[in-house]
Amino acid sequence: LLDVSKTDDILNITENLLGIQATGAKEPYISLFVRSKDFSKPNLDKQLFINKNLAKIRGMRNTLFIVPKNLIIPISQATKSLRDNRFEGFFNYTDWEKEKYYELEKEILNLVAKEEFSASQIKKKLNSKKSLSLIISLMCDKLLLIRGPPVKSWKDNRSKYTHFKNYFPNLNFDEMDEQKSIIYLIKRYIENFGPVTENDIFWWIGLTKTKIKKALENIRNQIRTIKIKGLELDYLMLESNLNHLNNFEDLGDLTINLLPLLDAYLMSYKDRERFISPKDYQYVFDRSGNATSTILLEGKVIGIWDYEEKPPLVKIHLFDQFNQKIVNRIKKLCLSIGEFILEKKVGFTIIPEMQTLTKRKAGRFMHPLA
Repeated sequence: LLDVSKTDDILNITENLLGIQATGAKEPYISLFVRSKDFSKPNLDKQLFINKNLAKIRGMRNTLFIVPKNLIIPISQATKSLRDNRFEGFFNYTDWEKEKYYELEKEILNLVAKEEFSASQIKKKLNSKKSLSLIISLMCDKLLLIRGPPVKSWKDNRSKYTHFKNYFPNLNFDEMDEQKSIIYLIKRYIENFGPVTENDIFWWIGLTKTKIKKALENIRNQIRTIKIKGLELDYLMLESNLNHLNNFEDLGDLTINLLPLLDAYLMSYKDRERFISPKDYQYVFDRSGNATSTILLEGKVIGIWDYEEKPPLVKIHLFDQFNQKIVNRIKKLCLSIGEFILEKKVGFTIIPEMQTLTKRKAGRFMHPLA
């Protein structure tokens, strides 16, 4: 998140984050915007739908991510049990029968073999009286289908769908089994996000502790346990990264960041004491652990930002008082991100009070200052 680390190589950004959470349509674009020097929305579309260097698949914690092509296999293989559980749960909690699912699966595969269609188009062409969105979602989980371009704009959560193999015909999923994939991902996670706790690892990947502990034993000789000043927990790092940490230089100028909903910086850790004060936690995370849009100063959460379309406006709430120089820098970032999202000039205002997310209805983390 340092200014000097910003790059226009969105494949490199996505690789370093081990995927960008893509539950919402807009958030991946915003995550790349705040980490890039000069990001434009077509850049992501090009890598997803033309160059096909990125894919939107279900991964860690059974959550949608945009991941680089080279991570499709390890993420898919490591988290297959999560998707299998989701598949079985679908039939336990709905009135769909497996026989009907497999019948529709075959029909949908035939329909989208050479074209891309939205869920509503598929429903219409198959003359289905019921919504097929969940059926299509399960087919994406099985990597039978791939999520293609949005139906309308970059803000549209609706996708068009086609065969997964139309995008990625040469992937060999036999090259990595579940255990090797879990080991690979955990090592990459510790390397890219360390120092981390074991609790962070459990949270990030979402698998059973038994599977994770077994994987950790395979790389235990490459890991070192360290302490962070002021924190009680034990943290893990790759031994190969220790020199980089010890030789890190303070670059002087304060770093300020705006991060979108569900950003990797917040969502990739379970133990969050290092970047958020306990008194502010209930303003940043809702009861389900979803992170809202945040303002960071030197890597610590100091406030919340939000926007509205009419009138075009970016709003902030700060947890403490800050000098005018810092507020002015935050305002500049807000105007920039507001123009990126709303594609027009925006206003700016400071909201003196906000209600805690833990006392609000589910989903309100998406508009924390509304």
